[in-house]
Amino acid sequence: MVGDKPTTSNALDYLKIVKKTYQDKVEVYESFLEVMKDFKALRMDTCGVILRVKELFKEEKELLLGFNIFLPKGFEITIEGDQTLPDNVDFDEAISYMKKVRTRFQGNNMHAYISFLDILNMYKKEKKSIVEIYNEVAVLFRDHQDLLAEFANFLPHYR
Repeated sequence: MVGDKPTTSNALDYLKIVKKTYQDKVEVYESFLEVMKDFKALRMDTCGVILRVKELFKEEKELLLGFNIFLPKGFEITIEGDQTLPDNVDFDEAISYMKKVRTRFQGNNMHAYISFLDILNMYKKEKKSIVEIYNEVAVLFRDHQDLLAEFANFLPHYR
């Protein structure tokens, strides 16, 4: 179902389920609405949305998997063997870093940002090891050592 175009009805049904699931934790539902508003206003990209939704719904696996209908082709939230950020990585740091990378590679260099997302997706799908990922990002960011150094902070084996 990933990549299928969701309908307004799908979105409303999903929102109802989220609201009902978190009727005793209204702040989670409201945070989810804020994430959606930020995405719509282009203050957050798809990777940021995925990270945030995974954090908000970490105890509700069905909601996480159900969110896949709204993700573009090439993006999918999985549960089994899912990689998470190291415990000491702050979510806001990860979002800030992704924004920094996107900003750095705007315009004619947008292909570099897209390549970066593709590399991360390969790791997520367990098609490449952490070492392979780091090496590919190192080549991609060869002229941006600050980004590479910051990227290493998010990797369990490179801290």
